Amino acid sequence: MNKKIALVTLIEASILLSSDDKLALIDAVPGFNEKQVMALGKMLAEERAVLLANEETIMQTIKTKLDAISAEAQSDTVYIGTGKSS
Repeated sequence: MNKKIALVTLIEASILLSSDDKLALIDAVPGFNEKQVMALGKMLAEERAVLLANEETIMQTIKTKLDAISAEAQSDTVYIGTGKSS
């Protein structure tokens, strides 16, 4: 696979880069030399490796946060029309 194509794939998959940064980098990739491609590719590959190594912890943290949000939303729920009519 062409290294510049692989770099674009890593840029698109990055969660650290903003959308604007991703677009700017993707536009710049054709002008990169081999050293620049390798340096940015290495940094983005390390980002991916860290995410994969910590995937279970990250997913558990997200689940805990979502459960807390869900519980908070349920505690604010007001039920109208429950019970027997008079």
